[in-house]
Amino acid sequence: MEKKYWKGLLILGIMMHFLAAALMPLGLDAYVHASYVADGMDDGDAHLEWGELRSENGSTPTEVAGDDKWFAWHLIIEMWFTAFSPTATTLHVLGLVGGLGCLAVIFLATRDLFGNYNALKLTALASIYPPLIRATGRVYQEGVILLIVTIATYSIIKAMRNENKINSWWLSPILCAIVILSFKGMPLWYVIPAILVVLVACRLQMNQIQVALFALLVQCVILFRNEVELSNPDIIPALLSAFIGYFLFVKCGMLILVNQDTESTDESILINRASMMIASCLVGWVAALWVTEAVSLDSSFFDIVYSFRNNPRYLSLLLVPLWFGRMLQGNFDDIFSTPNKNRITVSLVVLLLIINAAVLSSTGQRGTDAIGEHLESELSDNQDILFVSDEPLSMHRLYSIKFSSDPYSELDNDGIWRTSNSDWKGELDRCELHDVNFIIFYVDVDSSSPENWVEVEFEGADGVSENYRLYTWGGENERCS
Repeated sequence: MEKKYWKGLLILGIMMHFLAAALMPLGLDAYVHASYVADGMDDGDAHLEWGELRSENGSTPTEVAGDDKWFAWHLIIEMWFTAFSPTATTLHVLGLVGGLGCLAVIFLATRDLFGNYNALKLTALASIYPPLIRATGRVYQEGVILLIVTIATYSIIKAMRNENKINSWWLSPILCAIVILSFKGMPLWYVIPAILVVLVACRLQMNQIQVALFALLVQCVILFRNEVELSNPDIIPALLSAFIGYFLFVKCGMLILVNQDTESTDESILINRASMMIASCLVGWVAALWVTEAVSLDSSFFDIVYSFRNNPRYLSLLLVPLWFGRMLQGNFDDIFSTPNKNRITVSLVVLLLIINAAVLSSTGQRGTDAIGEHLESELSDNQDILFVSDEPLSMHRLYSIKFSSDPYSELDNDGIWRTSNSDWKGELDRCELHDVNFIIFYVDVDSSSPENWVEVEFEGADGVSENYRLYTWGGENERCS
């Protein structure tokens, strides 16, 4: 393929990142992390003030400590909020900076190792990779994590090429692994078993059977840690679903369906085997997350897979290691250099562009965001919010309302979640929820409003589903006086 094609593709990909930052709503995880950080900036101790994210049929407003689990990621957000302000707009700019920074690091690292043309091709591919565009728009961690993984992979190759087997280049991947663990809220000592697992992978072939066995092992270990019974019937369906996600997000999405015909080198063997070990661990992790969510939320496994269908995006960190592993093989010329590969590449690139265009054209403001922004000027201390929803991610959505309505975390009020089939109307009538001043119906709720509550027209309602409804107290007397 000609160079101008790849330049055009890269420019188009960068434009899509800008569009994603401008059009997409923030991801629910981004709202949760922003709520942690905003609360920490307000009182010096980061909490989720409206209760646990994982509960089955409703919530109890209690403070949930962050315990510095996501220290590195929260530090970045806090520095950004301090430099600018804690708003959805500034978070979108942070997502764009992370996405474009990732592309820049990929280009520079690839150019140093494999030349300008291969750097252009790989960066162009990364620029249109849907999970990275989604990460930019929703301010997920994947773009920044891939940036860190690229630095780690580059450092490993540099370390192997150094005349001294023990050199300072080896420190970089260890530090990168520690930062990534902090990003994901995992204990930092996990870096020790992670190093051991990679060393084991270097002594194995990492064929399909070994990859499947390691994925199953990781899945079972995580489920055991999460106190999920290993006799759960969803374990195997979850693992198979995760491998389907691997095929779609890695094999197809990263354009590595065609095998290389070149010979392996010591460098390519190390990178490829380590990458496949990481892939197997991620597949097991994604499968375990699905089963854990189904158990903790008391929901159908297939409903959870649909709600969390983008979880295989965590595999996006493999894009650079897998391609570097191929490019390190002997007699390597350049990416997509044969006619057969060109035809497959063009087909997959067109498919990726169609997916990106479909996502960008169908995205828009989330209803809970619009309601939260409306409530920012309406809420005051001791005015609670009742959120009625049957959706598995209801608490995440409640925190999106919290950040949108109180970005500085200054108000002293609570948000409460109830399912539509609970006795929430009775709780209101009995004044058990005596401070509730606003009721929000999610789109999945088909219920009439309680007596003396009136529907409120909120700004932005015309741009979201009409099934979002906001009510406020309209009785003649003060509630629960």
